[in-house]
Amino acid sequence: MAIPRVDEPAPATAIDTIFEKLLADIVGGGYPAGARLPAERELSRQLGASRPTLREALRRLGEWNLVEPRRGSGIVVRPYRDWSIEVMAAYLRYGKPEPGQPSVTRILVDMLAVRRAVVLEIIQLTATRIPVGGTSGARAAMARAWSIRDQVGYARADFEVMRQIAEAAQFTPGLWLLNRIAELWADAASAMRFVVRAPDDYVGVHTRFFELVEQGDAERASAHMAAYLDRHDAQVAKLLGDPK
Repeated sequence: MAIPRVDEPAPATAIDTIFEKLLADIVGGGYPAGARLPAERELSRQLGASRPTLREALRRLGEWNLVEPRRGSGIVVRPYRDWSIEVMAAYLRYGKPEPGQPSVTRILVDMLAVRRAVVLEIIQLTATRIPVGGTSGARAAMARAWSIRDQVGYARADFEVMRQIAEAAQFTPGLWLLNRIAELWADAASAMRFVVRAPDDYVGVHTRFFELVEQGDAERASAHMAAYLDRHDAQVAKLLGDPK
């Protein structure tokens, strides 16, 4: 039997398949906010799923605040504003914004702003805690990111740079937050396809950033990366057709 590589996605289970189908139906507007899902027996029949499989898929949807059980009403779809950020990747794939909701492009551009805010805040909180030589892991991650031409692979490797910074500073809450944001950013990179790549100044900018971090200069390190992210994100937003 062939052993899958560790970076290969695990095969989809029956639960995964049913979860994804319901996720697409809800995010795509098949079940609008306030709609009641069919009764368990009927939904199982429609989806060709066992009832235990369906219940687990519904439980996962509940964890993302997409649905909730209501006494006397069954399983009801929650309003868009209540959804968890984990829904973002599915929204990029299936979303059909209703009036008053942002476009998929708007969400992608806003995701750049979220990434920028998180990265710069972590720099401010960690730059004074990293000793000389403490950026070695981040430097290695930078080199890997620069060598990768696959866009999703680059996006993941690029986030590893900041994960290494947070870990070197023993800033565990920031590390865990980056783990979550990194997955969301990789999903966004997959959706953006042609616009996520290492800028020509990637190595030079990061090398200077590491020098400032090892000097403990949080203000200059943050300003340096802010200028880089502003420049890079503006280019990405332009390619996406930034909705003003």
